[in-house]
Amino acid sequence: MNHYLLSFMGLLTGLVDSIVGGGGLISLPTLSIAIAPGAHAIGTNKIVGSTGALIALIVYARKGHLRWREGLSFCIVCAGGSFLGSSLAPFVSKDFFRYLLLIMCPIILYIVWNRDRFFKEREDFVKPHYSIFFLSALASGFYDGFFGPGGGTFMFLGLFLGTGYPLLPSIAISKMANTFSATTALITFAHNGYVHWKEGFIMATGMVVGSYIGATYASKNITKIIRPMLTLIVVLLMIKLIWF
Repeated sequence: MNHYLLSFMGLLTGLVDSIVGGGGLISLPTLSIAIAPGAHAIGTNKIVGSTGALIALIVYARKGHLRWREGLSFCIVCAGGSFLGSSLAPFVSKDFFRYLLLIMCPIILYIVWNRDRFFKEREDFVKPHYSIFFLSALASGFYDGFFGPGGGTFMFLGLFLGTGYPLLPSIAISKMANTFSATTALITFAHNGYVHWKEGFIMATGMVVGSYIGATYASKNITKIIRPMLTLIVVLLMIKLIWF
């Protein structure tokens, strides 16, 4: 794949991810086409994922929404789950990841289209048992390390629905957990030789620009355009990935 096209897809990833979320639905299929489905694409995508998560983390931390001490235990468990997932991924066939993309893309697109329903402040939380907190961190971290797209969203849902944390602290902690998880997975994949640094950095550079544009100019009107655009792009990428 042409480097300019790869950078442009990175820009789209950052733009979409900063406004409605789900940027991994663009970056992973793109890298699967540019490199190969499976561990190589997933490992390289961790460069993009960790970059995006870190940018979002800095934004929320500067706004004072991050609860460092309370979120640290969740992040550590996520990182542990990510290590397990990224260690297992190279042993799974490429065809499995094709089918997983087909299953997970509609699920994540549904969450993106119904984001307001999930990302809505709630009252009268009943704080569950600590085991739910632990399992949600482990499961979302494992998924993020093993596959990736939507991992940060699942971390947020695990925090927001599985704990008594308010909305913004839940989002902020999920960004920190996603940074921990994606970086852990990146190190693991890189150690095993599954990261294509050149392609990853080219796409990550485009994502930084897209994230800045999205964060600066985000509005309700743009959101109405971005969601259908994301759906169209993902469907086209899936068709191309399956066809070839």
